[in-house]
Amino acid sequence: MKKILLICLMCCAAYADYIYDLTATLSPSSTVSIEQQPHFYQMYHLVADGEATVTFTNYDADLVSPTDQGEYSDPYLYLYILEEINFGNINSFSRAYVLYDEDDDSNEGVGEDLYFYLADVTFTNELVAMVTSYEPMTTGTVDFTIESDTALTVIPEPVAIGFILVGGATLILARKRQ
Repeated sequence: MKKILLICLMCCAAYADYIYDLTATLSPSSTVSIEQQPHFYQMYHLVADGEATVTFTNYDADLVSPTDQGEYSDPYLYLYILEEINFGNINSFSRAYVLYDEDDDSNEGVGEDLYFYLADVTFTNELVAMVTSYEPMTTGTVDFTIESDTALTVIPEPVAIGFILVGGATLILARKRQ
């Protein structure tokens, strides 16, 4: 019986995806203007070695808005990809991102208590995910997973900004020495 069970388990084995369980904290320390209203957010910089396909699933949120008594405090997800890197001169460079995908609807038909869900998002090398809310000035936490078909490096902001600045400074120094 044990041999049969072991053989069955070996035949049914599937390779698991990589799953990253994250909690975004929305607070006044990170503010973005959406439709001329201040929204709090947390950003994540995702880096893959080549192409990756990911799925974002929000499974819980504890958000409080000063304007809606919790009725419309749904979390939103915006995804950005790198459009270009500009090196103006030895002292300046910038990275330009463009909106790639978003989930800012209520997803009423997708699942019970599901606030955002984006499946099969494919990107190459890097993607920026911004978690925010429907109502302005909403604070609290948003729990979600990122499921990927390849290993990712997930860097939460503000650490991501520091890595980008260090990387840019390193490139500037390397170019200066040439």
